[in-house]
Amino acid sequence: MIKLIQPIWFVTVVVSLVLLSGCDSLSVKKSIADREYSFTNQFGEGVLFPDQYSGNVILVGYVYTHCPDICPMITYNMRDVQRALADEENFKLVSISFDPDRDTPEILHDYAQNYRVSQDNWSFLTGQRSVVEQALETLEIQTVKTPTRFLEDNRPIYFIDHTDRVTLIDGEGNIRKTYHGSEFVIDDVVTDIRTLLSKN
Repeated sequence: MIKLIQPIWFVTVVVSLVLLSGCDSLSVKKSIADREYSFTNQFGEGVLFPDQYSGNVILVGYVYTHCPDICPMITYNMRDVQRALADEENFKLVSISFDPDRDTPEILHDYAQNYRVSQDNWSFLTGQRSVVEQALETLEIQTVKTPTRFLEDNRPIYFIDHTDRVTLIDGEGNIRKTYHGSEFVIDDVVTDIRTLLSKN
């Protein structure tokens, strides 16, 4: 049997790559600090995103209130993160609706109440469709609306297929990490957020 001995430089490179891959998971992926999107929150207040959250680590989800499957899981997961970090003043949550035609501030307020989330540090945002679409493009979120049908009272019924993602953004407006919103591991996300908060 031939025993293979790796040269010391090879071992050093492999170890370095492993260490770097662990440290690199929160590296800056993209900056959105120079962007400005005008939204309205669930209280009817104007919000400039992301500028209004400068200095805070934010976890951003993408939902619509008529969503039957993925969005509820995203919202529950974000709620669990919120509860785990209730003591962190510089942590905020944002949910952006990509169904502004139906998701008014009042609807979003009711949505937040139904999920029993604290609205002290969680903004549910809606706005003009053109603004929402621009923001989603920047954040690399895809949506596809199904054909619309109408109920007897002429209310439209449709669904929206969308990217299952939650985005972690640091206090300087840099995207640091993305997660599958409906199935991320709560403890992992909390650890990442605490890591960024410690650097604020």
